[in-house]
Amino acid sequence: MVDRAVKNTAKLLSAARKARLPVACCYIAYSSERDAPLWKIPAVVNDFHHGHPSTELDERIYDRAYDVVVCKTAPSIFFNTPVASYFIKEGVDTVIVTGCNTSGCVRASINDAFSYGFRVIVPEPCCGDVEEGPHHDNLRDVQRRYADVVDLDEVLAYIETSGLRND
Repeated sequence: MVDRAVKNTAKLLSAARKARLPVACCYIAYSSERDAPLWKIPAVVNDFHHGHPSTELDERIYDRAYDVVVCKTAPSIFFNTPVASYFIKEGVDTVIVTGCNTSGCVRASINDAFSYGFRVIVPEPCCGDVEEGPHHDNLRDVQRRYADVVDLDEVLAYIETSGLRND
């Protein structure tokens, strides 16, 4: 599911960059175990330290010349980062959330985007989780409350028309 999400997100991000829409990417890293929260996932505590290969962004979804990148220390891309301010400065009213894991970082980012007052769109094929159950359960729940969960083609059509407004 994660590889499917990355491949579909690469297609979505290519369209977003072509339309000159703002793109924010993130990775998670800590200086030491002391500045990390009390994760229940051992890999996060053991591997996600600055400079570790697990903190590198996948080249398929990251364009160093275009994207704004932030290091986050919590599940949401918005928590204690400048991403909300960046989107507000860029005149964004709608945020498209993609990523892995749906039940963790994606859901936290959806909740925070909603809390900041953004309309939230989640292309289902651009999200992944370690299991299908949590993926679908979380998307079903956020669709009831905070976000429009849609197909990738619908989002690509939206990006095509949204980019025209940025000319």
